[in-house]
Amino acid sequence: MFKDPVYLTIIGLARTVFFAQGLKFTVKGWENVPKDSGAVLVTNHTGYMDFTYVGLPFRKHRRFVRFMAKKEVFDHSIAGPIMRACKHIPVDRTDGSKSFEEACAKLENDELVGIFPESTISRSFEVKNLKSGAVRMAQRTGKPIIPVLIVGSQRVWTKGHPKHLGRSNTPIHITVLPPWTPEGDPAEATEKLHEIMDQGVRQLWDEYAAEEGPLPKGAYWVPARLGGGAPTFEEAQAEDLKVEEERQRIRHLRGDLAAFKEKLAESAREFGDSAREFGDQTRQQFLDASQTMSAESARRREQTTALLAQFRQSVEQMADDVVAGAKESKESVRTATDSMRVTFREAYVQLEKASASGVEQTQQTVYRLIGQSMMIRDKLPQRLNRLITAQPETFIFDYPASLADDAGNISEENMKALQQLGDAGATIVVLHEPGDKPNLSALESVDLQVVELPEGASKLDVTNAVVSTLRKQARKEETAILFAGRSNFEEATQRVGMPVVMADADWALLKNADWVIDTVEHGGVATTLQLLHDRFCDDGEDDNSEDGK
Repeated sequence: MFKDPVYLTIIGLARTVFFAQGLKFTVKGWENVPKDSGAVLVTNHTGYMDFTYVGLPFRKHRRFVRFMAKKEVFDHSIAGPIMRACKHIPVDRTDGSKSFEEACAKLENDELVGIFPESTISRSFEVKNLKSGAVRMAQRTGKPIIPVLIVGSQRVWTKGHPKHLGRSNTPIHITVLPPWTPEGDPAEATEKLHEIMDQGVRQLWDEYAAEEGPLPKGAYWVPARLGGGAPTFEEAQAEDLKVEEERQRIRHLRGDLAAFKEKLAESAREFGDSAREFGDQTRQQFLDASQTMSAESARRREQTTALLAQFRQSVEQMADDVVAGAKESKESVRTATDSMRVTFREAYVQLEKASASGVEQTQQTVYRLIGQSMMIRDKLPQRLNRLITAQPETFIFDYPASLADDAGNISEENMKALQQLGDAGATIVVLHEPGDKPNLSALESVDLQVVELPEGASKLDVTNAVVSTLRKQARKEETAILFAGRSNFEEATQRVGMPVVMADADWALLKNADWVIDTVEHGGVATTLQLLHDRFCDDGEDDNSEDGK
């Protein structure tokens, strides 16, 4: 019986297609192909068909390469079953831990694992910065790394250019380098691997030009350093950085969704306990009893109905926006969001039962859940692009709620962010209670105004303090941003151009919030200030681009 019959069939079909296309393969380094031992095969990534080509040398000893490929390929209705039948390895590019373990298991079983350490296609056709996964796999399993380099596949089909899948007679060169064993620090070993691959690809380009004729000037498939029309290495890296930033955002987003789901599940149990505490009174019984309610009870009931509606609207809107804004790993984001929706519905049912008896028991929990959902929503790029339209001149802080930790101290991250803003010319205003002792001596070189509020400051006291300070500094209210978390700041948030509310703030603030950010404990202010600085102050230039992050 044949080993891997599906894979063998695919190879036969691929060879037939290659012949029909007239592809001309030149393969060197046959002596470096392992006969039966495991190895990590690393390949430079220049085109969509790379993985179908670089496995060819390993058929010398009838070896099958298990390639690591993005999960989305496995989700395809046609390609997915084929990829799984060939025992390739799906990679979630926002969380590669599962694929790493699967790859290591195959290596320990003396299989060949193929990986593209650049992660995505190189638009410059030079070797990009590498991920450390290949080195870590090799070090974990004791298997060598074998670089398999390719030039020419981008002429068949690459990112941003038409495919040439007909009879193109395209020459494709492949070279298999000697096995290499990475040692020492994974980061340093990865840099060494980059050097090996980069030198090898440069040599392969020289051989390609020597054997296939002069490289055409300005051709899209030729690197810029060789006179081609491909982006320079630096230009391509800038584009890749945007992709990596999006992946990093998705990682954080999935973490936020998981935390929110966990909080929903915990709250569902709390709501259920609350409902049981008040007995088996049904919602209909409660509604019947409401006819004899006092005016105060009726008012509370109206508040409860409004709260339930706000809770549902906030969570559903957040979930819709999350899926709509995902560019990377969209399906995994959708899966995480769908799972969260299920837990939300369970929590909502329990909340309805609990609220029929006494919403006061669960009100604060619901407020916190709404705040958390708004915070997740307001981290989304499409939301931020609508929120951040102008550079604030004045930054006002509710000290105990937005800057200080439980001990009353400002974190190093917050202090660094404040210093960065001050250095960029912003005015910083810190409002605190008489008992607070804000240590802001490190900010002496910036335009800093520290304002002490009266004991038990009212909403009017806070608003007057904000307005008078802005007037003294000759700053406009519409160019001020206020970070608040306490209910006595409610009216003050209406007087500034950009009110920002902490996710754990009082409901009086959350219900009117334009922008909700993470708590002090989780670095919400520092992250927000860095985002604003990067958008408006980086390199002293104003960056209002749609893609600015």
